[in-house]
Parts: sequence; C-alpha cells; structure tokens
Amino acid sequence: MNTIPRQTIKILLMSLLAAVTASASADPVVYTLRTVADGKLGSHAFSEALVTIRMRADTGTIQQQPSAVTGAVVYTNTGYATVTVDDGVRTTVATFKHDQVYVRYDTGTGIAGFGSAAGATYPIALDCSESQGCTKGDGFLLGSGTLGGLLSAPSNPYVSAETNSLPVSLAHPTLLTGPAFTCATTYTSVCGGPAAQGLHTDRGDFFLQDQIGGSSSDPMPADRGSPFYYGWDLANYGSLQVEVMER
Repeated sequence: MNTIPRQTIKILLMSLLAAVTASASADPVVYTLRTVADGKLGSHAFSEALVTIRMRADTGTIQQQPSAVTGAVVYTNTGYATVTVDDGVRTTVATFKHDQVYVRYDTGTGIAGFGSAAGATYPIALDCSESQGCTKGDGFLLGSGTLGGLLSAPSNPYVSAETNSLPVSLAHPTLLTGPAFTCATTYTSVCGGPAAQGLHTDRGDFFLQDQIGGSSSDPMPADRGSPFYYGWDLANYGSLQVEVMER
C-alpha cells in the first residue's frame, strides 16, 4: 500500500493551518457609498439622482500600497458590487461585472471612494480639493466632512475628538464623508466630459458626469475668492460607510 511521506503530510498540515488562521482573522465587510449625482445607466439618463454603490467583500482581501503622491498607505479592496440609481421616477439596481470597480482609501490625501480602470477616483471620490482636482484632499476646508477632518488633524482645532478616533482604514467600522467628485476627465469649473468607456453592468454601461457641482450662474458673493471656489460650494456631499460583520 502506498504511503504519503511524512514531510508531505507536514507541509499539507502547515498549509491547512495557514488557511484556517487567515480565514479566522478575516471578516465579511460591506462598503456603501451614497451621493447625489448625474449620469447614465444603460439607456436611462438621470440628473441629481440618489446613487448608491455597495460592495460586499472580506477584510482578508484588503490590499495596502504606498501612495504615489504622499507615500502614505492606500487601502483597496474588491468584491461583489452593485449600483442603485433612484431619480424619483424609477429605481434601477445593476450588478457590476467582475473587476469593474474597487473601493479605495488614500490616507495620505484623505480621499476615499470607488475607483476603476478609468481612474483611481472614478466613478466617485469623496473630499477632493476644489483647487487641485482629485490629486489632493480638502483637509483644510472647514465643514468638508470627516475625511477632511481626519486629514487636517491634529493641527485643526475644529476637529472633534470623536472624528479623530475614526479608524483610518477599510477594515474597521467607520463613516467617511466629504464633497462628491464624479468625473473621469479634467475638472475645472465643470466636469470636462464623460468617461471614454462606461463601467459594465448587467443593465448596460454606467457613466457618471457631474453637471452641477463646480459651476454657478448666480452672482458670486463678495467674500468668495473666485467663481470656481464658489461653484464648488454647490457640489453634492457623499458618505462611505464601512460595516464589518463577525463570522
């Protein structure tokens, strides 16, 4: 009768132990981003609709890379993702094709949201700087949400202790908020144009292109530094909620 070599058994047991340990240290996680945005899903164009992207993943698949801008940690994760669009007339739920989007948190710039092959900050990024697009977060804009507060702390005296205590990762329950940036191309006073290619879903291609934030036809108040800064005040805000469930 053939017998399995002792060394082979040892290797198999070590591999099994490693797999069990990894499984035990990982938990299911749900990332939910909500904002109001303009765009298109399949043949349905929408304006100022409630857009919700939800991804179900696992904390064991979170990746860490150094930021190309600051060198700080950038967290990313992938999983099963859906998008829901509610424009007040109809509600459409679509499932993204595999590897179309990923969740991302750049702790150095203070920007979080969902990225894709079209760009790390598209389809939605939260708390981008109004003067530097999405290359830098808006940590010193008062009232820019928890992401801006975390980025500017502890030097910002207006940041609360509760905000300071929020986890800076994608592996722990938290709520990250900030202005919503929904543009795949150059963003000046308005989004420069649609993405070159839609994000594939089972309900057709998905596009987002901000038509509201960053532009204003109203007279600029005297205390504003430029029309662009005033226009950014019209940008919609969004939230990224991280929910971790125990197995």
